[in-house]
Amino acid sequence: MSQELSAGEQKEFEHILNSGVHIPPQPTILQEIQKLIDKPGNSLVAIGNLIKKDVGLSSAIFKVVNSPVYKPRSPIDSVTKAITIIGMVQITNIIKGVSLLHSLSGQEPVYDKFWERSHEIASLSSVIAGKQLTACNVAMDQAYMAGLFHECGVPILMQRFPAYCKMFRLNKGSWPDFREEDKRLETDHAVVGYLVAKHWHLPDFVCKAVRYHHDALYVGHAALTLVSILQAARHCYALLHHLDDNEWPNQQQRVCDEIGLAEADVDDFLEDVIDTFNAK
Repeated sequence: MSQELSAGEQKEFEHILNSGVHIPPQPTILQEIQKLIDKPGNSLVAIGNLIKKDVGLSSAIFKVVNSPVYKPRSPIDSVTKAITIIGMVQITNIIKGVSLLHSLSGQEPVYDKFWERSHEIASLSSVIAGKQLTACNVAMDQAYMAGLFHECGVPILMQRFPAYCKMFRLNKGSWPDFREEDKRLETDHAVVGYLVAKHWHLPDFVCKAVRYHHDALYVGHAALTLVSILQAARHCYALLHHLDDNEWPNQQQRVCDEIGLAEADVDDFLEDVIDTFNAK
């Protein structure tokens, strides 16, 4: 891996590789961009020209930077302008998100359904981060990135194991319990997703949020706030689509304490988040 791992993380990584799971490599364009960034006297124009060579990527960037997540005052219609306005770090994160979808797609309709869900949870996460910015101190684009990556281990495991989420792949029933699928095949989608995030150089607290998005973290954990935002976003998704959320009763109080919500205000806040999401 290109980032240093602890002994425990390295053991998990080796276990995943030994099971035949393929961790997608960081896209070449991200490596080329990093070389230009590290080059003395680097030029935004040169970086923009590199990105513009990929028409599909450029179009995806314009779609994201002109969305409510970034709220531009006027439409952004050039890559160089996008870099100037929102910064190279955010542009790189957008490219990671777009590349992730391209790397982990397949012919089965279930992949489109999965990424649609991931984008909705990512958007709900960004809305929550924006509304609770003072209490959470998590940028909307960071919350969006965590939401997009948080279950990226699932399509990797679907590619590796034909029996992973088999009924879901046959379009039968609602969303499966991914943790039950993990137990059945002795794997862990959260660990796989964490390794992807780590390998793709996401910020460490985002990587940890991907790893622990189902967990009850202790106070002071670096990813606690971002995990709380993800858990609230996942519950909003369940409400939006009239799905059961068996995790929420055990998460609600802890999540509300972390993102600065009074218990009496929870329902109104969640409804407001969903209304804002639907208005996009």
